[in-house]
Amino acid sequence: MYKTRRRMLSMLLLHKKIIRKITSTLMRQDSRYVLSYAFLEYLCRRLQRMSRQNLRWITLPDVAFKHMLKDLKDAQSKYIDLDSCALANIPFSKESSSWFHVCSMTSLTRYKLMLVSASDVNENTILISETMLHNLQNALHSEQLDESCFILPLEDDVVEFASEARISLIANPYDCAAEMVDVMLENYFSRPRYLRVNDVFRIDAREYAQDRFYSSGSPAICTMYFTVKSLKVDHYGCSDSVNSCYVVRGESTLIQEARVHDYIPRKHVSAFAERVGYPSALTEPLEHLVSCITPFLKKDVQLHVRPMFLVKGPRGCGKRELVRIAAAEMGLNFVGVDFAEVQTLTAAQTEAKLRITLHNAQQCIPCILYLNNIQIFGKTAEGQKDERIISAFSAEIATLYADRRPRRRFPLIIVAASDETDLPAELQRIFIETIRVKHLNQNKRAELMSWLLFDRNLTTTADLSKVAGLCSDFRFADLMALTLHAAKFRCKSGMPRDESKILAQTDFDRAYEYMQSVYSDNKGAPRVPEVRWDDIGGLAELKREIIRRIQLPLLNAFGFGQSGLLLYGPPGTGKTLLAKAVATEYQLHFLSIKGPEVLNMYVGQSEKNVRQIFERARSAAPCIVFFDELDSLAPNRGRSGDSGGVMDRVVSQLLAEMDGLDESGGIFIIGATNRPDLIDPALLRPGRFDKMLYVGIHSDRASKLGVLQAQTRKFELRENGRELERVVDRLPDNVTGADLYSVSSNAWLNAVREVLARHRESKNLNKDFSVGEEDTIKESVIVELRHFLDAIRDLVPSVSDEEIERYNRMRTELSST
Repeated sequence: MYKTRRRMLSMLLLHKKIIRKITSTLMRQDSRYVLSYAFLEYLCRRLQRMSRQNLRWITLPDVAFKHMLKDLKDAQSKYIDLDSCALANIPFSKESSSWFHVCSMTSLTRYKLMLVSASDVNENTILISETMLHNLQNALHSEQLDESCFILPLEDDVVEFASEARISLIANPYDCAAEMVDVMLENYFSRPRYLRVNDVFRIDAREYAQDRFYSSGSPAICTMYFTVKSLKVDHYGCSDSVNSCYVVRGESTLIQEARVHDYIPRKHVSAFAERVGYPSALTEPLEHLVSCITPFLKKDVQLHVRPMFLVKGPRGCGKRELVRIAAAEMGLNFVGVDFAEVQTLTAAQTEAKLRITLHNAQQCIPCILYLNNIQIFGKTAEGQKDERIISAFSAEIATLYADRRPRRRFPLIIVAASDETDLPAELQRIFIETIRVKHLNQNKRAELMSWLLFDRNLTTTADLSKVAGLCSDFRFADLMALTLHAAKFRCKSGMPRDESKILAQTDFDRAYEYMQSVYSDNKGAPRVPEVRWDDIGGLAELKREIIRRIQLPLLNAFGFGQSGLLLYGPPGTGKTLLAKAVATEYQLHFLSIKGPEVLNMYVGQSEKNVRQIFERARSAAPCIVFFDELDSLAPNRGRSGDSGGVMDRVVSQLLAEMDGLDESGGIFIIGATNRPDLIDPALLRPGRFDKMLYVGIHSDRASKLGVLQAQTRKFELRENGRELERVVDRLPDNVTGADLYSVSSNAWLNAVREVLARHRESKNLNKDFSVGEEDTIKESVIVELRHFLDAIRDLVPSVSDEEIERYNRMRTELSST
């Protein structure tokens, strides 16, 4: 645009030089030629002055722009149509508000606009609304407002009121009653509105039809857009058509014509705010989707390709919000349909609903038809593929975009959404592009929460990175719910109104706990367990070895990759407890997998379960994946008894996933088994489970005492823990951690039974106690030595001497290999 402006000025100067040479000879014969040359000089200098304005145009959302305009004192003292003006700080504008012509050097057109002076706006800056930008672009035939646009003040302006105004409602997907539209128009034109032919104006139902909006039961019916078809003004008894004038109820006759199809004003992220744009979690797929749709919006380009796209991502990742934002940014209507409502028990009803859906979408073009949950479409009640439904859908799409039809002026874009389930090949080939919404890492979750808070005019003093670390498996919908719950708890705390918009760390903690309690049935959700090193007694050597294996990859000082740990030994020795303690101490998420729960009777489902486990681990990184009972999940391949080869495929899938962990840091694999001799040898090579740690029984006095002290650290002991040394002397030689836990728990139960017996005898109470009485009983429980001795008397070691000997031989063989 800058080159175009300079070219026009240079051509004007060239013509001025030519005319000057011609008039220099003519001026000697007739002095009147001096006036023509002076007028040409005046035009040239004024155009040069206008070209040096260097105006900066900033677009604000309609609601934000109207709030800014209402806050100005000048706007309150003098009548101004809020929908047909702009805020500006122009040096040559002396009055608080005056009319200007916005001109374009490229299209040689102009647009009449009122500029309201605002001193707090930067110099040579003009603030306009989204609707005003749409009207300026249409009037000036320009895609964007830049240096080629300048303004000219109007000296005299005549106020005219239309005798007749014809408008049309722009087609939209809302089923709005005619009475509601009439009320909106009646209230909107109760004040004078400055309209221009071919302009688009916006009416908000929440402002101009509050009663009917809140009683309609359809919150989606919020904003209506109208376009101006013609304006007429009475001049001395004659009705003349004009380009612009005021329209007001009582003076003007308003005629509403049939609905028209047209683009609506595009939504813009405010460049006037501190935060510009969307978070990266939405920006990446949004840019991909917009780049795919944009070629189909160009009027001079005819593509014989069906504009159908597929958005894939896990449930709740924000696919609907992504498509809705894309439609708003491109000025398209958004029509959302869920295939769960289209799919019926009979194929005939499904086909009828499908035709109705496509017909309704055609009535509100230009639009994006969003088809959610397409993965359930075309299936019978038994889950089998329905060939008739899929072929009917393909036929309807072919008819919709048939080449023999006349070219539409406005496009119909179809965007379908699916989870990560594979679609049938007949459906997949319909879509020309697939946009994938990826899992969120910790940084993207923190950025997304910051954007959600800013979008709701909320601030926080909490560490969002820490909050995002806790919400490992949270997606877009979960993070939105988290921020809303945090705001709810903040409002319930009774803070003043100003402080209720500032969320603290405690608000997010309470919201997180509430959501975890609500979603506690969500199977496989990785969380940080609360197990400390103090809860584990003994096993000092194992602790040091595990810390050394985990801490170095976390520091990543030398670029070492992660290596797996295999804990093996007799049952009840604390293998699972060790893995949970590591996750707690290093604030790592803990994903516990039982071997048998991965297996499934359907072909290919077991391997899919393995892939989903590692996919959840990547989204929850840094994370520990703990495989319990690993021998049932990864037995030796090629053994008899696996006729279908299911276990062989599961082991191969597990090996492939573990080999791919080098690309994603922060994922640690820990396995536990009682039978390491049954595990496939390929899992034990370097890079997989390359370190095997034996978790044995407690045979020495120090380890037994350490375990008892850890288990009884919350007990109230009669001798303050000194009796534990005598308890250790009475224990069998070989006991596991589970055996010691049995001794501790039974000793505490013995003490409770004595307290209850004494309480019943002294108070002569029933078996049912109130809450206060139960608390009193708990406080009076004191564990003594005799309680431990009674528990030891009933103890039967869980591991026999023969099993201990077998595990020792196994340990020797594995350590030698």
